[in-house]
Amino acid sequence: MDKKWIIIANPTSGGGRGRKVAEAAEKLIRAGGVETEFVFTKAKGDAAMAAKNAVGDQISGVIACGGDGTVHEVINSLATSQVVFGLIPCGRGNDFARAMNIPTSYKKATEILLEGRTKRIDLGIVEGHFFATVVTLGFDSEVARLVFEKAVPFTGTAAYILGVIKMFRSYKGINLRMTGDFGSVDQPVLLTATGNTSSYGGGIKIVPDASPTDGLLDVCHARMMSRSKILRLLPTAFWGGHTSNEHISMFQTRTLKLDTDVPVVLFADGEPVCETPATISVVPQALTVVCP
Repeated sequence: MDKKWIIIANPTSGGGRGRKVAEAAEKLIRAGGVETEFVFTKAKGDAAMAAKNAVGDQISGVIACGGDGTVHEVINSLATSQVVFGLIPCGRGNDFARAMNIPTSYKKATEILLEGRTKRIDLGIVEGHFFATVVTLGFDSEVARLVFEKAVPFTGTAAYILGVIKMFRSYKGINLRMTGDFGSVDQPVLLTATGNTSSYGGGIKIVPDASPTDGLLDVCHARMMSRSKILRLLPTAFWGGHTSNEHISMFQTRTLKLDTDVPVVLFADGEPVCETPATISVVPQALTVVCP
């Protein structure tokens, strides 16, 4: 790492740890000989604007200190540019950090930043919104909505589990028409998750074989089933054991088109991004990331 880096920090990430972690990490980065500048976000969109300004000012790199929501905003400004992306995880789920093998310890994450090793990775894009991890539709997008709206307590995986329990009582399924490199599917679904990386919800391995360097998206397509079967299936997704279930189909594709009888909100990186109908595609080697 050289020249000047911008640190974009969400002070409320990690239940309010964001500011403390960012300030402690910044001291270590400066001690490592890197010039830095702070930007603390106050509202949705601040991280995206700060990253966009960094690209325009030809800053060497942007470090996001936050969770997957902060990552989502920043990468949407850095995608396809030459500006390098660094990460100090401090959020609810940290699924992108997990995919990049970046530890949640700010000291260890800072060491990785100072080593300066980079890798070019793919991103996904859905209706003009780039994403780093997973796009969700169906049961899991409704759970993501509960977590996003803070309708359940706690953070990370605990919040997702509570969201699953709450949504389990009312979810009826969605009639989905889906087309990709694998062909077409038209049926009621429990969920369809499309991943550039393998996990969401704080480590739930929904598409365990997904890789951000293979130029493909991995799709987990779960047909609608009885509540008793859903109850048995959902826990296995925490380690990727659901993929062998008879109601699950796993696909790989470069492009995916989704349509439903009524508009359904899609979540990407845990953030609401658009409604169906929607097209999801992979953008190969769209982002340079500092990682081990």
